[in-house]
Amino acid sequence: MADSRSDLINQLAASMGAGDYAKTRFEESRYDPETGTLYCDGYVISKSVIDEAIQHFKLMQSKCDMNDPASRHMALIYKTALEGIKKLRESDKNKS
Repeated sequence: MADSRSDLINQLAASMGAGDYAKTRFEESRYDPETGTLYCDGYVISKSVIDEAIQHFKLMQSKCDMNDPASRHMALIYKTALEGIKKLRESDKNKS
């Protein structure tokens, strides 16, 4: 029963534009540069969500007070996330 339920959920996700979820469920995380989609731990993260994440981290970083050590630390965390996304996108461009 659980397998059929899982298959149904995967089929519904695929029909809603989430891609071929079943193929990525047991694979390593990967980024598809053609669609801008990240497949990670069974999640399908679309280009639009990745773009929203970039904007969120930029906004949060810009709100940090670089004169306050705790705030500066948070700015570095946001910068790390932004650079990680940037490297992810660049790494797939370099593979082509």
